[in-house]
Amino acid sequence: MKRIFISYRRSDSAGYAGRLYDYLKNYFGEERIFFDVDTIKPGVDYEQKIKTELDQSEAVLVLIGGQWLRVTGPDGKKRLDQPHDYVRLEVETALAKNIAVIPVLLQGVPMPSGGELPEALVDLSRRNAIKLSDEHWNSDLNLLTANLKHVLGIPGSLKEQRIKRYRGIVFALSLLAASLSIASNFISPDSLLRVAVRLLYLVLLAGNTVFITYLLVTMKRDLDRLGWLVIAMAVIPLMLVAWGGSLASLTPIPLLTVAWLVNFVKPDD
Repeated sequence: MKRIFISYRRSDSAGYAGRLYDYLKNYFGEERIFFDVDTIKPGVDYEQKIKTELDQSEAVLVLIGGQWLRVTGPDGKKRLDQPHDYVRLEVETALAKNIAVIPVLLQGVPMPSGGELPEALVDLSRRNAIKLSDEHWNSDLNLLTANLKHVLGIPGSLKEQRIKRYRGIVFALSLLAASLSIASNFISPDSLLRVAVRLLYLVLLAGNTVFITYLLVTMKRDLDRLGWLVIAMAVIPLMLVAWGGSLASLTPIPLLTVAWLVNFVKPDD
């Protein structure tokens, strides 16, 4: 599985790193994100773990805050200049691999120039960066996730993929129910098969209505007019069957309309 590696310095951007991790975890799935606080177990060799994780990663996000370049160690020297500094190790190893290294500039921090970086990290200054700020958090994340989806080669977020499956199920249930409704008209009214088909048909209608409601609630925090229209169209076949007579033969129309309409309901961001 292609993964995303988050590189950051705790004294510089721990809060933003945790916030970004929570978002990406919900968007792509926890198993696709490496974040040292949650991923490295006590007693594990850190350097070896980092190299192993980078071997399994397709994208590395390098979070750069206001102190990223300036943080010093106990000896007063910049930590980025130390060959065994863990952030330098992460970025240097990532740059040496054929993976996407994306600088993420926090709160308006400028991109470090090649002259400000150790020689081993100069290539980072030539990578296209993405800005991430409190003022434009959602739009900045939309741009970041769009890039990550392209890099990872996946069609969408967990929610988007789940909704796609749900729409397929709604279409299949609606089509099957409509087919049973039509087929029942060609079966003898006194036949046990007609009773079985009608019973299965009612079960499909009820299940489809429940599933459509669940799908729409999953997609949207507040249902709009189109959402309520889809639910209403799903309930109409049940009402027609309950009414009986010639009206029951019309049930395939709202069923197929539901299967069509649900594709126009857009999920919340």
